[in-house]
Amino acid sequence: MVHHKLRRLRVYGGFLDKLDVRFADGLNCIIGGRGSGKTTVLEFIRHALDRAPRSGTSAAKLADDRLKNLLAANLGASGYVELEFESQEGLVYQIRRGAHDAPQVTDAHGKPVRPEVLGSSVLVDAAIFSHNQIEDIAQNPVAQRELIDRLCGQQSHAIETQLAQTTSALRENAQRVIALHARLHAAQRDLIDLSSWESKLAAANAALGEGGVADLQTAAEHKALREQEKAALDRVRAALGKLRGLIGDTVLPQVRGLTAAIPDAVLKGPNGHVLGDLSREIQRKVAEIELYVSSPLDKIALLDRSVDTAGTALAVAHAPQEARYAELAAVAAKSGARLAARDEAAREVLRLSGSKAELRELQAALDETLRARGELRDELTRLRGDRHARRSAAAGSVSAHLGGKVRIILAAAADVTAYREFLVAVMRRSGKQYNAPIERLVAQVSPVQLGQFVDRDDHAALAATAEINPEFAESLLKALREAPERRFELDVLELEDIPRIELQVQGDWRSSDKLSTGQKSAAILPILLMDSEAPLLVDQPEDNLDNSFITDAIIPQLAASRGRRQLVFITHNPNLPVLGEAAQVIVLEADGRNARQVAQGGVEAVKQHILRLMEGGREAFRQRQQRYEVGP
Repeated sequence: MVHHKLRRLRVYGGFLDKLDVRFADGLNCIIGGRGSGKTTVLEFIRHALDRAPRSGTSAAKLADDRLKNLLAANLGASGYVELEFESQEGLVYQIRRGAHDAPQVTDAHGKPVRPEVLGSSVLVDAAIFSHNQIEDIAQNPVAQRELIDRLCGQQSHAIETQLAQTTSALRENAQRVIALHARLHAAQRDLIDLSSWESKLAAANAALGEGGVADLQTAAEHKALREQEKAALDRVRAALGKLRGLIGDTVLPQVRGLTAAIPDAVLKGPNGHVLGDLSREIQRKVAEIELYVSSPLDKIALLDRSVDTAGTALAVAHAPQEARYAELAAVAAKSGARLAARDEAAREVLRLSGSKAELRELQAALDETLRARGELRDELTRLRGDRHARRSAAAGSVSAHLGGKVRIILAAAADVTAYREFLVAVMRRSGKQYNAPIERLVAQVSPVQLGQFVDRDDHAALAATAEINPEFAESLLKALREAPERRFELDVLELEDIPRIELQVQGDWRSSDKLSTGQKSAAILPILLMDSEAPLLVDQPEDNLDNSFITDAIIPQLAASRGRRQLVFITHNPNLPVLGEAAQVIVLEADGRNARQVAQGGVEAVKQHILRLMEGGREAFRQRQQRYEVGP
């Protein structure tokens, strides 16, 4: 099985200054006396890989504070660590990081790499568990869900990426829908205003005729037509400019971009001949496409000149007409008020006359945006279903792999915490009692279903479905309609799966949060040891476990994972390195001021240190052996 690997850790400055650890594939055990820096090594690796505990919970905050204090105490202001990491694709990354700095990542040739690669979970990944963190997993459904996602491997990361992209697209779509609705309402108001101004214009024209200035009335009507003529030319110019921009600014650059799709480095490589013909064909076709695209651009240029010609001719025609209108206006100065009213009405009619076309365009844009929103909602539902199916398969593999001793039961979309908090925020200022109806609502109606009730404004159906008071249902739908951003948030609000890890104890299945400390470790550790591409680093995995469980359950798993996954254990239990046949044992010692590595190698090479540190010395081990061999 191809997998990620830690290759080397070096420390510069601080308590572990000059430490240089090379990790082997397979099982690595870090041993040493109390205070020798074993835990610090694991936390240095966590820090380099930027795997700080997830924020949001008090336990995570405490773990983060502990990590910061440990780094400050063991690296100081100027110390730093360097970690060499090899991805399952064979890519090598060098990561350098000080206690208070962001990680600096380079490739095998020293070329800088974007630090975001550390969060990809595809090119760089590691599962790191501090002391007692295994016990915390047994009590935390979120951590258990993350554990299941790890069992899904890269597929889980790919789905999470797609889910994040689709959710982001839905939120952007919601903002566009809200903006289009606002513009649509404004255009509808303009349409009402247009009808009013048309009536005023007709009345003004009639008044001018009654006042004996029929010629001026006709001239004024012609003046309005001249304004419309100029406006028509402006619309043609704008449309041509937009069309030219669409063709020239988007099509041609994208077409030309095809030539860079196969870089010279690839063409000059050992398999360049395979893609050479394709590259040349792309260049030929790009040249042909440019010719095709250039033709409409030429036609647009001709139209531009025609518009300019028409504009010049129109200006020549308008000049004497405007002069005649000015003469008539001067003669009819006594009708100035009527003329001003007529001109104002004409201007407003002209300004608002585009609202009908705009209304059609906005409605078409809104319909298309809502259609796209439906597709995005369907995609989000599909992705969530796919993720649940993969989680269910991973949960099933746990029971199959662990011989019925440990199992995971996965409740789909059962975590209503975020949904409940959302509804409480909506109804908090409503002046109504909301706790009881919200509890019934989250149990009966999904966020998507609630959104559909809002769209239909069907509070009676909501009340019947959720078994809540019709008045409360009406108040809730009204609050969501009046805040469209909240209504659209219902489309992305997620009800997460809730896992339950269970251990079989004397024939009964018990949930991990109800187990003793040792039983919690017995339930979680075997899951952590299942196959994965990521290295597994655990601080004292044997804590609270019986030696019999280690030898009967854990050691066989270590043997099965050999060559399939890299493991790094900090341990005080000799069974793990010896019976687990560790590929590398790193021995640390400290003198109170500094720690150092005193040995590194296979079990045979460091067995004297194992005897001294983990068995109490050769004599203690010999005496125990004699005791075990004597007696009934």
